Amino acid sequence: MKKLSEVNIIIGLSGVGKSTVTEEAMLLSDKKYEIINYGDKMFEIAKKEGDVDHRDEMKNIETERYKEIQGRAAESIVEEAEDKDVIVDTHAAIKTPYGYVPGLPKWTVENLDPSKIIMIDASAEEIYSRSKGDDERDREHKSVKEIDEYRRVARSMASAGSVLTGAYLKVIKNHDGRAEKAAEELVKTLKN
Repeated sequence: MKKLSEVNIIIGLSGVGKSTVTEEAMLLSDKKYEIINYGDKMFEIAKKEGDVDHRDEMKNIETERYKEIQGRAAESIVEEAEDKDVIVDTHAAIKTPYGYVPGLPKWTVENLDPSKIIMIDASAEEIYSRSKGDDERDREHKSVKEIDEYRRVARSMASAGSVLTGAYLKVIKNHDGRAEKAAEELVKTLKN
């Protein structure tokens, strides 16, 4: 397998503002990155093969099939990103009816071989408040207590990815009204 130019993985729970912070950082950065959404790649495969019709149905796919789709999506990202610096936008953990599934299982994170794993985070209360105003997607956040548990699981899974690959792990706080500050910190992190 060819080594990618540079891969950075940005993770965060739904509602944390990961996309907003990343988009703002790309406007501030003097370096160009290809942003690849891991979930979109998985959804393309699952939809094409008749597993789902809508992205929110992904969390209901049987575990072994989900793992297969995860692995194929990682291979697709590796192929697409051979000669580009990339940011993979994903989740460290996915809450399913069966429990939490790692968003970066061993075979995926080792295949991507990231330089950095960057977690965009906020308080459980902030995430809950933000997700209440998002009617576009089926956000899984039912309570502040559940979000707090989800954050802990995601951070543990992100740490495991860092241990497996030797990638730096950075946590960037995206507090309400401070997305620009978080974006500035992201740009600085990507440079180092």
